[in-house]
Amino acid sequence: MTVRRMIASLLALVVAGHACGSNDEQLQVGGGDIAVEFNSTPAPALRKLVLDWVTKSAKAVTTYYTKFPVSAVHIHILLYDGRGTRSGHTNGWNGSSIRINVGTKSRASDFDKDWMMTHEMVHLAFPSVATAHHWIEEGQATYIEPVARARAGDLTPEKVWGDLVDGLPDGLPGPQDRGLDFTPTWGRTYWGGALFCLLADIEIRKRTGNRRGLEDALRAVVAAGGTVEAEWPLTKALQVGDDATGVPVLSELYEKMKASPFPVDLGALWKELGVTKKNGLIRFNDSAPLAAIRRAITTTTPHDSFTGQENNRDRLQMQPGPKNSY
Repeated sequence: MTVRRMIASLLALVVAGHACGSNDEQLQVGGGDIAVEFNSTPAPALRKLVLDWVTKSAKAVTTYYTKFPVSAVHIHILLYDGRGTRSGHTNGWNGSSIRINVGTKSRASDFDKDWMMTHEMVHLAFPSVATAHHWIEEGQATYIEPVARARAGDLTPEKVWGDLVDGLPDGLPGPQDRGLDFTPTWGRTYWGGALFCLLADIEIRKRTGNRRGLEDALRAVVAAGGTVEAEWPLTKALQVGDDATGVPVLSELYEKMKASPFPVDLGALWKELGVTKKNGLIRFNDSAPLAAIRRAITTTTPHDSFTGQENNRDRLQMQPGPKNSY
C-alpha cells in the first residue's frame, strides 16, 4: 500500500468513526448501494439537497460507465458553518468511501453548479496506482466529470469544451518538464492528465472510425475489477483498456508522455475539432475534420460516423519532444 493511500485510509476510518447512524441514508443508483452519512444532523431542506446532489452525480457517472463503478460506497458528509462544497477525497481501502465537506448554508444553486461529487465518484472507477502515476487518477476525474455530466444532460457541450479550452493550457509541459511521471505539479497532475485523456479519446475514435472511445477502455478496466478498491500497475490498466478498444492507443500515448515534455498544439487541435472561443462564447464548426468526434464525446447517442482515412497522415500529430535524462 502506498503512503498516500495509507494516510487516506486512516482519515477515512476517523471519519467513519464519527459518523452517526441516525443520520444515515441509503440510496441505490446504477446497481450500486450508496450509504450517505452526515457527521451531524442537517436541516431537512439541506438533507434533501445533499441526497438529490449525490443521486444526480451517481446517475452521471452511471451514464458514462453504464453502471455505478462499485457495488457499494460510503459517502461521509462533513458539515461546516458556511456555504458550498470543498475538500473531497475518495479512498478504496477496506471498501470504497468518499468524504466531502458541505456548508450548512448551502443552497440549491450551489449543488447545481457543483462538480466535486461527480469528480470523486469517477475516482471509484480506476485502480489505485503508484504515486508517480497520480496524474492518471486526477486527470481522468478532471476530464470525465464534465463529459459524464454532459451526457446526463446536466451540462451543455459548450460548457464542457469551454472549460477544456480554458484549463488545458495549464497541463502543457513547461521548461523543466520531465514527462507526466516525473513532473508532479498541480497543472501537470490535473490538466496534464486530462490532456492525456482527451488525446487518447480522440485517437481511439480516429482509429476505430468513431465506434469506440475512452469510455470503452475504462468500462473494461472496471469490468476486470480495476476499481479504487484494487491496486494495479498502470501498465496493466492501460493494456486492459487497449484490448477493449482493439487499438493500442493508451499504451502508445503513455510511452510518449510518461518521461518526455510532449508538445501539443492546442490551437490546431481546437480547429480540427471545430471549437472556437470568442468574447467568452464557445462556437462549434460542424464542418471541421473532427466535428463528429467532438459531438460523440459529449453525447450518449450512437457515435456519428467518421470517414477519415485511418492512416498515419490522419492521426493526431503527436510527436514527442527530445528525451530528458532522469
